Amino acid sequence: MTARKTSKQWQEEAAAEWDRYAEIWDSWTPDDNRDDAEEAADFLAELAKGGSALELGVGTGRVAIPLSARGVRVSGIDASPKMLERLREKEGGDRIDLYEGNFADVDVDKLYDVVFIALATLFVLPDQHEQTRCLENSAKRLKPGGRLVIQNIVPDMSNYQRGRHNDYGMTEPFRVSGRLAGHPRLAWFEMNTMDPTTQMIKRTDVIMSEKGNRIIAATMRYIWPAEQDLMARLGGLELEERWGGWRREAFQYDSRDSVSVYRKP
Repeated sequence: MTARKTSKQWQEEAAAEWDRYAEIWDSWTPDDNRDDAEEAADFLAELAKGGSALELGVGTGRVAIPLSARGVRVSGIDASPKMLERLREKEGGDRIDLYEGNFADVDVDKLYDVVFIALATLFVLPDQHEQTRCLENSAKRLKPGGRLVIQNIVPDMSNYQRGRHNDYGMTEPFRVSGRLAGHPRLAWFEMNTMDPTTQMIKRTDVIMSEKGNRIIAATMRYIWPAEQDLMARLGGLELEERWGGWRREAFQYDSRDSVSVYRKP
């Protein structure tokens, strides 16, 4: 059996992996070419009710900054120093309390009304043990009655033929608002290999932009909704509601996304 990596080892590997995405991260869009950050901020602000929130895997502040603008006191944890640097450079970035580290540790000394993980960021933790530990530690950082909110992609195995899936895309060349404003145009080719026995996906992105070309590799472990519910229960949390998106779309058999809300008794 392969020895499990320590929290510090994983943090160092994650920092090296995601630092390579930092410069171009804000030029990417979700799969449906619609940035849902404002909708996420509305959803989370309603739960926080002017209180406090902690984002795990805060990245460049895509959700944290608009949430802060809605009157919520926001903190964030990320393993990538370059992602955090990009966040600090943005307007409103100075309002976010930032911590560098393995977000599975949830190594902060405060309690929050809401802890949240957006854009399937839970998948980047390296194994089931770390993912479960993340949810358990998140529960410890919630106030009584507080909520843990997780946005994840619902795995679609029909996308994979013999364990492989390829995709490509380009950012809209004439879009001048939202995340793409002031960022370089991108074209990318994405190659994924999937192992259903471990639920691991190895992803390679070939990215072409006005600033040059690069190849970036990343590894993720996908989670089924029922598995996620069990992880949350192990941390003492109860599933309160689940939606198909931040706009509270119904969650059903063909949903591509899930937004799950867990409550601490």
